[in-house]
Amino acid sequence: MRSLRCSVAVLGLLVGVTPWCHAAYGPKDLLKFRPTQPGVDYDVPADQAAIDACKVEMVTDGQKRTVGYALRDGQGKLLRRFVITNGGKSLNQWSYYQDGFEVYRENDLDGDRSPDECRWLNAGGTRVGAIKGGKIAGWKRISAEEASKVLVQALATRDQALLESLMASPAELAEAGLPKEVVDKVTAGAARRADAVEALLQGLAGWTPKTVWNRFDGTYPHVIPADPATGVREDLVLYENAVVFAGAPAAAGAAAPGAKVSFLQVPEMIKLGDAWKFVELPRAVDPDKPVVASAGGIRAAIFDTAGPGPQRDEAMEKALKALADYDSGNAPLQQGEKKDVARFHYGRIPLLGAIVKVAKEPEDQLNYNKQIVDSLIAAYQTGAYPKARQVLEGMVEGGTRISPYAAYRLIGADFVMRNEEPGSNFMANQKKWMADLEAFLTKFGKSEEAAEVLLQLGSSNEFNAEEDKARQDYTKLVEGYPDTPSGKKAAGALRRLDLVGKPLSIKGTTLKGETLDTAQYQGKPVLVVFWASWGGQSVRRELPDLVKLLEKPQAKGLAIVGVSLDNEKADLEAFLKEQQMTWPQVFEPGGIDSRLATEYGIISLPTMFLIDAQGKVVNRSLRTASEVERQLDKLASQKSSGGVALGAEHGDR
Repeated sequence: MRSLRCSVAVLGLLVGVTPWCHAAYGPKDLLKFRPTQPGVDYDVPADQAAIDACKVEMVTDGQKRTVGYALRDGQGKLLRRFVITNGGKSLNQWSYYQDGFEVYRENDLDGDRSPDECRWLNAGGTRVGAIKGGKIAGWKRISAEEASKVLVQALATRDQALLESLMASPAELAEAGLPKEVVDKVTAGAARRADAVEALLQGLAGWTPKTVWNRFDGTYPHVIPADPATGVREDLVLYENAVVFAGAPAAAGAAAPGAKVSFLQVPEMIKLGDAWKFVELPRAVDPDKPVVASAGGIRAAIFDTAGPGPQRDEAMEKALKALADYDSGNAPLQQGEKKDVARFHYGRIPLLGAIVKVAKEPEDQLNYNKQIVDSLIAAYQTGAYPKARQVLEGMVEGGTRISPYAAYRLIGADFVMRNEEPGSNFMANQKKWMADLEAFLTKFGKSEEAAEVLLQLGSSNEFNAEEDKARQDYTKLVEGYPDTPSGKKAAGALRRLDLVGKPLSIKGTTLKGETLDTAQYQGKPVLVVFWASWGGQSVRRELPDLVKLLEKPQAKGLAIVGVSLDNEKADLEAFLKEQQMTWPQVFEPGGIDSRLATEYGIISLPTMFLIDAQGKVVNRSLRTASEVERQLDKLASQKSSGGVALGAEHGDR
């Protein structure tokens, strides 16, 4: 594989390349680029005809300067995008796409013309890795599921360095305040890791270099609260006795009849910062034998617990194993024709039913019944199993705890399928969908799903400019379900709808950890912008336009405060490196469900509030920079006629 450093030198993609130069680089040139890391799923044209249909285009920045190249397939979907984002003269960002969405990106952060950071995005996941010498040296962010996937990759390919990147170090555990006996055990394990890995590999029946990750199974993670008495400095988040399933890649088909593929039992995983890591190596488990829970561990060491271990439920273990074996053996069906996908989901239903029969807790029974509904919905939406609708309708009319869930999921499935029909009318379909949701509330108004239904109706009515109806929906939600996430969001939406003419001061913690209060800008207008890097093209289009707006006379004195609803701080930081926004950014955990997003019922992005120089809201529903500009013109006109003042005399931005 050609290195990116070499590829960059060959292509010579520099700022200032004249537009006609892109003809010198055809699709084949850009397709020579490959991710430095293995295991990335991205689109590659399958044949020469597909390659010939691709087109190379120039990428320009806001000043119309050429900053790189993009490659699109014959349908116009992006395949590659290689650009300069730091104002330099060499590529520093390489992006790869699947189904038109960016799924993997590599960044050169230090300007040495080779990547030192890799990121998985959208359907690719959430991982952010640090690269040294072309290899993963550590993880800035990785979820438990993704860590288990990388673990399978490391074991299957015998990549010791990659495996080590997933293991919690003694220093990290000591810093987190774990007991000395745990740190000592990890230290001893690290010293003999190579031998332990070899022993683990010997016990993995059915594994080959092509073995891939199938699934991560675990109960809810546990939290050990920070407590000076135990020495735990911050809350510890753990998975205990999780299971990782692996098998042959989908393209290779199912395993041979009777073939055994060992799965992995993970004694403990711990979240260290934004990265989940393994406390010790997993254990190989014979698929014909029951899983035996690991004893001891971090919780036992901290709390010195004693007493009998958890009691085995052999019937439940057998039923769960049957489902796991089915999922593993039939995984290729999910990549096949619609009838194959329908067959996969239909085949899971009796196995899920068997689990429901042996489950002892009502909540477990309900959760697995919901999985039955989900499988029926998935089969129904393929169009290859129309009888699924009859089964679902029977569940709806059954009058059991699962009835409202089945009804709600069926309404959503019908809406999706109607919109997929050729020549469908979205507005008519939406009207039918909303009518179905209203009927749901009539029948299942006291169900758990009713709160979410009311929120969907309220937000839809608001988008359709039916604010009176939206208020009615939000009010019902607040009165009936005040303590639910949907109820709290509805209370915020009602607050937002009544903001105009009222004083508003938004307080939050900035990306730098400082406290910000919009009241500090008293005497000048303030634009509060709720946004997120995942907010789509509307966000990416409007933010640069806001930067340009600040250069115009009518924006003199305007202060802008961003409220980022990104789920991870790293996503926000990466976006800010691309888009040079000069205003402060409030960032608090929770994304679209964070404190400020809930307090003001934010349901779409971007959403902007304009506060005048006296601290009162003059508009609470701005969506574009041009709308902001018109509102500023209106304020300026009011000032000149003796109305509300812009407050520009109190200083520039």
